[in-house]
Amino acid sequence: MSDHEKNTGPNSDSRAALEQAAMQDEQMQDVHAQLMREKEEPHEGFSPVPIFLMFAFAALCFWGGVYLVEYSGGYRWDAYSPHFDPGADAPKPVEITLFERGARVYRNQCAQCHQADGRGVTGVYPPLVGTDWVTGHPRLVSRVLINGLSGPIEVAGSTYNGNMPAFGPSGLGLNNRDIAAVITYIRQEWGNDASEVTQDMIAAYVADYGSRTRPWTAPEVREGLGPEPAAPAQEPDADAETDAASDEVAMRAP
Repeated sequence: MSDHEKNTGPNSDSRAALEQAAMQDEQMQDVHAQLMREKEEPHEGFSPVPIFLMFAFAALCFWGGVYLVEYSGGYRWDAYSPHFDPGADAPKPVEITLFERGARVYRNQCAQCHQADGRGVTGVYPPLVGTDWVTGHPRLVSRVLINGLSGPIEVAGSTYNGNMPAFGPSGLGLNNRDIAAVITYIRQEWGNDASEVTQDMIAAYVADYGSRTRPWTAPEVREGLGPEPAAPAQEPDADAETDAASDEVAMRAP
């Protein structure tokens, strides 16, 4: 077979294409070589941050910290004002009197039986109005409230036979202030005019009878009451004394 036949055979076109592709590869390599010479070779790590950005970020963090300290309201969840000062003196809650507190306790715990007017239910629940069971010795009504009362009892000429629940530690567990408040309320409401029963007095009574687990009976609850404590002395009215002194001076003047 002649050389001409070899060069003009069916594979001649593919050979020419391969030679052309080889030439193109050489051109591509030249282009890549030029690009590699113009750019830095890749390397591992991070590029350094400009020093200006570092100072700017630090200044921003410092400003943010100062702002939070000045206007965070002490990080209180209930502070809605940016000028809230947690160190300022908070207003003291209004302290209600024992009588007012006792009125609330009575409505929640006692009015269902003894009624809102304190007159009770005839034959079922004894009245609290005009009876020495309430207005007499404070130790008497305190014993009944702390430990309860069981068995027959005569009040205002009528006999009642029921069970008074205990409100002290062995019963409903009212605190000393609530017991003192409700006793003060029933001793001074509906026309009753008796002395106040203080929280300290109830604390002393609870110390004496708080461990008692059974209710009193009408005869035994009146035993050993002792002398009735004197009503707390009231402080003299300075304005009244000043007015009296002024009147006396005026009478002596010519």
